[in-house]
Amino acid sequence: MVKKFILIAIGCFIFSGSVFAQGLLVNNKEIDEGSTLNLFYDDLEQGKIFFSIKAYKLSKAEITFDQGRTWQEMQKEKDYFIFGYRPLQEEEIRPELLLTEETGSIRTYKPNIKIIYQKRKPDEAVLLVLDKMKLYYEQENIDRFIDLFSTSYPDRIKFKEAIQNDFYNYKNIRLRYRVDRSSFDTDFKGAILDVYWERKYDDRQGTNFSDSANIAIRLEKEGPNWLISGMRGNTIFGSTLLAGADLKITSSDISGDGYTNQAVIHNIGSTEAKNFTVKFYVAAIGSQNYTLDGSAHNISSLAAGSQTTVTHNMFAIPPYTLKVVVDEENVVSESNENNNSATKEFGS
Repeated sequence: MVKKFILIAIGCFIFSGSVFAQGLLVNNKEIDEGSTLNLFYDDLEQGKIFFSIKAYKLSKAEITFDQGRTWQEMQKEKDYFIFGYRPLQEEEIRPELLLTEETGSIRTYKPNIKIIYQKRKPDEAVLLVLDKMKLYYEQENIDRFIDLFSTSYPDRIKFKEAIQNDFYNYKNIRLRYRVDRSSFDTDFKGAILDVYWERKYDDRQGTNFSDSANIAIRLEKEGPNWLISGMRGNTIFGSTLLAGADLKITSSDISGDGYTNQAVIHNIGSTEAKNFTVKFYVAAIGSQNYTLDGSAHNISSLAAGSQTTVTHNMFAIPPYTLKVVVDEENVVSESNENNNSATKEFGS
């Protein structure tokens, strides 16, 4: 008799627990616990997101969206308790429920569901940013154009100056763009777009010019707005100041046995670098007193996005610290002048 009572009690516990283990329905669809759901204005029903849970063995159900500070009573309709939530702004929604059983016991149900609500679908929203880029650049509206870029955009002040310089030097600007590829983050808060841009313009003398570029644009959602946080391959916007070569060398680009050494020189900029030198300096390890080792190497041309290897037969004998300096005379106009030298120890 005792064993039978225990079995009955366990059975009741499992049955009662199943009420709270059942899934929460969002717009009549069951959502897995712990999942993230992206909803947009077009997904709403009568402008609302409807939450529902089966009413079996429940006498009352309440729901909260602010971690229990306020509760809303769900209305019973046939076999379900239902509540329609109307989002007034773009937000993250994390519903929690307070369920009252017919026996009077009360339990909380936290499905651990995150709903990210946005008014516009991401693909529409980012295209709107590109439309505005085109419009404001053609209108030479510097303030509205810069407002499309995140405050964390690299060298934002310099970028703004470059755009202003465009507007000073270019007139009758016309733009056309084509999105070749788009990729969104899983939470739809970030995206990368590969965009082909064409530009036509007149210079201050009235001469017609045209150019084009394939630009990878990174956008991130900040509050309700999509903003540009980075661009790679940009030779269009701010081109009067920003477009240029960028010669670069790092310690990992230097190799050799100390008697014959090699240095790999990169041009990571957007234009060709012409007629620059590469020099090899040596110093005792721990010293900053460098002296030129042999003659400079002359590089007549290095295309954008390419690299070249310079081989140098050393006059110095290890141990020493080698410093390789690229374009010491600043012949090449570069977008970054702070990455033109690197050091490495040999024979230490």
